Parts: sequence; C-alpha cells; structure tokens
Amino acid sequence: MYVERLEDLSVYYHINDQFSDVSYVIVEDSFPETVMQVPTIAIDAGTLDHELFEMGNRTPLRLRKWYIDVFAKTKSQRDDFCYRILNSLDSGINVYDYDEGFPPDVDPTKIGHLALIKKSFLPIPVMIEENQKKYYRGQVIIITENDQL
Repeated sequence: MYVERLEDLSVYYHINDQFSDVSYVIVEDSFPETVMQVPTIAIDAGTLDHELFEMGNRTPLRLRKWYIDVFAKTKSQRDDFCYRILNSLDSGINVYDYDEGFPPDVDPTKIGHLALIKKSFLPIPVMIEENQKKYYRGQVIIITENDQL
C-alpha cells in the first residue's frame, strides 16, 4: 500500500477511536454515497501538496489536508463532536502499517507521525428547503505533515 493510503487509514482509525464510546455514531472512510443515518462522521482526504522548503534541498514538505464532515441531529451534538475531534488532534496522529493487518485483530507497526500544521472548524448551514430531514453539519479541516518520513 502507498504511504498516502496508510496515512488516510490512520486518520480514519484515529477519528473512529475517538467515538468508540458512542455506539450510535457512524464513522465513514469517505463521504456517504447512500442514504445517510445521522449522526455520521465522514473523513475524506483532500489535497496533497509538495512544497519546496529549503533552497538547494530537493526534499519537499508533504502537506496533506483532510476534511472531516460531521452530520448531527442537533447543533449541540454537532459542536460536541467537532470539539472532540479538534481536541484529539493536539499531539498529531500516528501512522501505522496496515499492510500487516487491521485492528482489532492486529496491532500494526507505527511507521510515521502526522504533525498538525493547522486545524479549523466550520459550521455549515443546511437549507431545510433542500432536505427532507433537518440535521446540522460541521466540517473539521486539518493540515498535516508526516514529520517522520
């Protein structure tokens, strides 16, 4: 597997672990493509930028962006879930070698660490006229750098 996909999976499992005590939350590794149950948290990888950092050094910074969409039943639930995610990111996210297998059957080896460069929370208004069911949506956006590659 590519290291980028291992990073995607590591972000997914990190967020999924944050909600292991909330049995009614669905955590998806992509934007929901079917009828969505609320509450749902969807994690999508965004841009991958290689930026030159030092003159003469051809090793670029690898900056990655993820979009974590939270769909909730109430404004309070949306905010609580988004704040939980934001607070869980303070020390970054460990990257694991999921080629060895997946939890809970296997404890994969740590192969890297995503250091947090930026995190933000954006409440997104949902127009009731366009939806049959009212829900609240928020988006947590994170930008990271794998500081152990």
